[in-house]
Amino acid sequence: MTLKLTPLPRLLFAPLWLAALVAVAPAVAQTQASCSALKGCEQKFCEMEIQLNMAKQTGNTDQVAGLQMALDNARTSCSDTRLKDGLTAKLAEANQDLVRYQADLQQAEQQGKKDKVMKYKKKLEETTSEIKRLNDQLSQLEQLPQ
Repeated sequence: MTLKLTPLPRLLFAPLWLAALVAVAPAVAQTQASCSALKGCEQKFCEMEIQLNMAKQTGNTDQVAGLQMALDNARTSCSDTRLKDGLTAKLAEANQDLVRYQADLQQAEQQGKKDKVMKYKKKLEETTSEIKRLNDQLSQLEQLPQ
């Protein structure tokens, strides 16, 4: 007769995970507020350090290793100019999406497809919101000294 071992169900660990998350949440919220005072690469580093600390506190060693490597890479390669270029590219892409969704919406309206109309109206809302967010980030970066 062999004894078959079965892994403990994930449900047993859910309360532990939730307790760890609840314990970390207030510190994370306060720290994120302090990151918002920073701009550019400094803000990026701060946000990555928050994620790293959360991973350490929850004992997620794989995530800690990955985040540490990402933070080290960011510290060696991040520049505000590079961030601006990235935001500009994302903004151009979002504007192209906006034009495409407007055309799709117009076509759906002409064809009387109510479900498609709703879909493209939602996509237009999301894309418009994304464009506003990207523009805000870009204007913050442009205020940084060169």
